[in-house]
Amino acid sequence: MKETYYWVPWFRELSKKIAEFADGGQRDFLDIAQEIEWYDNGKVAGKIKELQYDFDPFSFLYTVASRNGLKSREKVYRSISEVFELKQLMGNERVDLFIKNQLTFPTPGTLHLHFMDNRHPDKRKPDVLWKLLKSAVGGLSEVGPSEFSNALKIPGVGLANLTQVLCLINATEFMSTDSVLTSLKLDKFKSADVPTNEYQRHNFSLDRYKEILSSIREIFPGCELYEIGLLAYLISRDNTNSFQNNISNYLQVSTNVLNDGKDEWQTFSENNCVFTGGEYSGLFKADRGSVVFTRYGEFVFHGIGVVIDNEYLDSGVWEENRKIHVAWVNKIKGELTERSGFQSGFTHVRNIEKIKTLEPYRRTIEQLEKIFIPPPRPKLPSLPRNQILYGPPGTGKTWHTVELSLSIVLGKKVEEVDEEDREKFNDHQFNISDDRPDGSGQIAFTTFHQNYAYEDFVEGIRPTVEGREVGYVIRDGIFKKLAKSAENNPAKPYVLIIDEINRGNIAKIFGELITLIEDSKRLGESDAKEVMLPYSQQSFGVPPNLFVIGTMNTADRSIQILDTALRRRFTFIEMMPLTSHEKISTDINGINCREILNSMNRRIFCLLDRERQIGHTYLFDVKTIEQLADVFQNRIIPLLQEYFFDDWSKIRAVLGNNAFVQESNIREQSLNEYRDSEIKYYERLPANDEKWKNPQQYKNIYQN
Repeated sequence: MKETYYWVPWFRELSKKIAEFADGGQRDFLDIAQEIEWYDNGKVAGKIKELQYDFDPFSFLYTVASRNGLKSREKVYRSISEVFELKQLMGNERVDLFIKNQLTFPTPGTLHLHFMDNRHPDKRKPDVLWKLLKSAVGGLSEVGPSEFSNALKIPGVGLANLTQVLCLINATEFMSTDSVLTSLKLDKFKSADVPTNEYQRHNFSLDRYKEILSSIREIFPGCELYEIGLLAYLISRDNTNSFQNNISNYLQVSTNVLNDGKDEWQTFSENNCVFTGGEYSGLFKADRGSVVFTRYGEFVFHGIGVVIDNEYLDSGVWEENRKIHVAWVNKIKGELTERSGFQSGFTHVRNIEKIKTLEPYRRTIEQLEKIFIPPPRPKLPSLPRNQILYGPPGTGKTWHTVELSLSIVLGKKVEEVDEEDREKFNDHQFNISDDRPDGSGQIAFTTFHQNYAYEDFVEGIRPTVEGREVGYVIRDGIFKKLAKSAENNPAKPYVLIIDEINRGNIAKIFGELITLIEDSKRLGESDAKEVMLPYSQQSFGVPPNLFVIGTMNTADRSIQILDTALRRRFTFIEMMPLTSHEKISTDINGINCREILNSMNRRIFCLLDRERQIGHTYLFDVKTIEQLADVFQNRIIPLLQEYFFDDWSKIRAVLGNNAFVQESNIREQSLNEYRDSEIKYYERLPANDEKWKNPQQYKNIYQN
């Protein structure tokens, strides 16, 4: 496995050669780059040809790293070695091994093959990148804060692709801080720390980057950054969860391989492997993800590795020249003060506690456990993760979402949420304007409408204006922000309330999230799924502690039918009018408002359907006949007009033929030949008519 890292000296030497052109030799560099055999037909790579003399070294290295396919890599990398006279690998079988193992180094995403944004040629700053290359070849300490920040200000340059190329230039000093790094679950670097917009990029400093790298070195001491990068890469690409399944397999391997007193640790360390000189029980069953402790005797420990391949598994027995390949995560010596009694092979977990007492190993072991062993799942409410409250208008759907969301975040039953909790609802609301939410707010609210889009909900490009120049930034939407906050705070439940969910174009708004919100597809579940977001190219999944509550007005026929895919992924809770609700009065000057509501809804049911009844909240807290008149004039009758498309004869029927709708006496003789004499015309009672305050007119609704 030593060849796994052959890319490190190759790219380092290539970068040094390129850096020689930094001071006024850019034209010469481009001429040489065009001599490379990129294709069989001799054509120059498109990105190099189109940029001509404005080309920069980072784009060149990005182009080289993006070569895919064994045949393409072999042609291009061999040609580069010849053109730039890279002695490090020339004439050596390591070139073949390097080509075949090249995918262990940072490579650009397929949608981001251009290092900079070519839509703004006036903002391209190749000189900034030439200067940064020259410094980066010398190491992290040679890079100035302004060089780093100026590179991040170039349109199209983000933290991920910038550090990817820095890692190619000098992998011992730099590490790629892309989505792969988040698999290490570092406290100093989480998915929410990846800058996704221009403001965040401009404010991500070199000191912050150094802090992340320093943390990695402290947790994995003695190892090169590219070694830890390999582990992160393998974990992020582990679709079989083999690492997570085998972390409990702790192995001890003696570096006294032949039991002759010779310590083979140097061989183990340099070749990224361990091996034995004979049969040891259980050792040959070690699978990916097993943790290996190397020791000499019973007192001295050399380091810790994670198994990434086991040649012994092919036969299950010891065979000479076979090895267990590992990614080293700690190469510091540690010594116990008392005899351990350890033996080679699988070891008991209590022995791990002894090894943890050695200070060089404690943090490494704890981080491995954090990476591979899922934390105990916090106890979440037993409510459905996705639910929609649906029913006619005025049935309290939006009002009830407050109770539901509070019950989730407070850990109470719905019926236990009291008025005092509701009064503090705003205290729990998520700060959607914060680019880096701290998890203090757990409830977010949004309303769908016909123009609501994926760019509002998940992420999208938004224009910016600096002076007179127009640019763009990638801005996170409410769902992505809340999901990331939930992912970073797994012990807290989060709630997204979507009012009027059926008013939006569901397929357009949710996009690929329509699958990710399923229970089984959530992060950490049996069939967990993640997607690469189209704008930011970040890996994204929906955490299990994010609840989605929607409301749907079934009476609104002006909007589209709810998407079938969404119906399959939500639990639907019907909310119909409660005519006997305690907040509806039974005696306003002798008027029983509950009977009014019951009678009107019975008639609406017969004339239309059950989905377009009148909700009980229309009559909440109505205590005087003046208030009742106001509700009928300004809320109930306008709703009936909408329901019946201004068919006043049916509206009058719903009202029990009371005086609120009367047959019109208006006649126009000149129109007799144009109108049907049997047609009746109706008009609404004038607002100032005293009949609106006549109790009998309201009683007529349920007495007639």
